[in-house]
Amino acid sequence: MRIRKSQSRPLGFLIAASALLGGISLVLSIAPAQAQNQSQTPSQTPSQTIFEEQGSLQPMQHEHTFSGTKGQSVTISMISAEFDTFLALIDPDGQELAINDDYARSLNSTIVVTLPKDGTYKIVARSFSGQGGNYTVTVNPATEYDQAYSRGVNAYIEGDVGEAIEALSEAIEIDPDQPVTYLDRGDLYYEQGEIDAVIADYQKAADLYEEAGDMTTAQMLREQITYIQEGPDEPQETESESEN
Repeated sequence: MRIRKSQSRPLGFLIAASALLGGISLVLSIAPAQAQNQSQTPSQTPSQTIFEEQGSLQPMQHEHTFSGTKGQSVTISMISAEFDTFLALIDPDGQELAINDDYARSLNSTIVVTLPKDGTYKIVARSFSGQGGNYTVTVNPATEYDQAYSRGVNAYIEGDVGEAIEALSEAIEIDPDQPVTYLDRGDLYYEQGEIDAVIADYQKAADLYEEAGDMTTAQMLREQITYIQEGPDEPQETESESEN
């Protein structure tokens, strides 16, 4: 699905690069727009942080552990300004539950998961390209926004665009100030041919980026809106063609 002429990509572009393992709910990647801030993190309450640790890859992988409870929903994030992150979550039995590369149009990684059992969970922090650098891993209780957003992405993976739109709309109601969610929903509206809804969501995202001081992304999105409204340029008829 390609609806824009600039660098921003639609929701499904990198879905295949991530995986849903063992029936665990997780947030998968939404392709990065190059002009967007790579440090963006999911909506969360910092005072409730379960675990936070910093490290430096040289380049290799690091492992971190935390204690979890069956039924507990958590958001695991890995952030770095120096390299493309990659996360894996291992359950107390040593089984890989979830992996993630990119999240919310950034090169950072996030997993939203409901833990299946009590015990010690292992977070494996990696560099996607093998490049090392500094990073931060955090585990927080999953917010309502995180979980709604996760349901939206998983519904899209399962081929239910309507359910995906409904879940992303719920996420927007919970936290209406996340521009990425409008962009993702706009991409899904495009799949359904709802161009007016696409434009409305892109315009809202552009306004939010402008309010945050990101004029580059705001301008890029407005150019995309113009492109959608006007459509691709018609090929010019050559003189020989007009004579025929």
